[in-house]
Amino acid sequence: MTVRDRVDRRAPASDHIVQFFDSDESRADSVAAFLSEGLRQGEPLIVIARPANWSAIMERLQDEGIPARDLLAQGTLVVKDALDTLRRLTRTGSLDPEVFDAVITRPVKAMAGHGRVRAYGEMVDLLAQRTEFAEAIALEELWNGLAARVPLYLMCGYCAAHFVSSNTHRAMRQICGAHDEVHRSGDDPLATWLLGEASAHPPLHLS
Repeated sequence: MTVRDRVDRRAPASDHIVQFFDSDESRADSVAAFLSEGLRQGEPLIVIARPANWSAIMERLQDEGIPARDLLAQGTLVVKDALDTLRRLTRTGSLDPEVFDAVITRPVKAMAGHGRVRAYGEMVDLLAQRTEFAEAIALEELWNGLAARVPLYLMCGYCAAHFVSSNTHRAMRQICGAHDEVHRSGDDPLATWLLGEASAHPPLHLS
């Protein structure tokens, strides 16, 4: 059963994609391109990232002539620290859906009044870094529930190195299965190879 089977698609134009990166540079390039496309379509943006990654993404945006600081001041762009936000969501030791609603759902719904929200997040990557794959998948499903109610185009980013061990390939397949599409870049040969290894069993929806 795919995400498209499980999620109520009456909420218009929601999509949930995942991409695995070999390097922070590749991540910054891909995420900046993803956000830039959203801006061209007039979509409000939310970024939940590590500060260092956000700095690199913002630098790419500025290189493209996109005034990220102005967008922050206008509220068109909202940026949250991934580690701080994840700590809030797991303050009881595990994911709290009520805190997710307060910290994530409410801001997304407020921004959705201005059009479909485009979001990038890497809290799940922090969980994968700790090998807390079940929690990462649970967080992905919370996002899926939100996407069923609010127009949302969400990109989740993972470091490919977390999935080098064959023991993690099942988790990689499950993570891919929690998304509508798996995106790849030619700049990430390790990620491409790992996706091929992981897809040797149930097929993945690669693009």
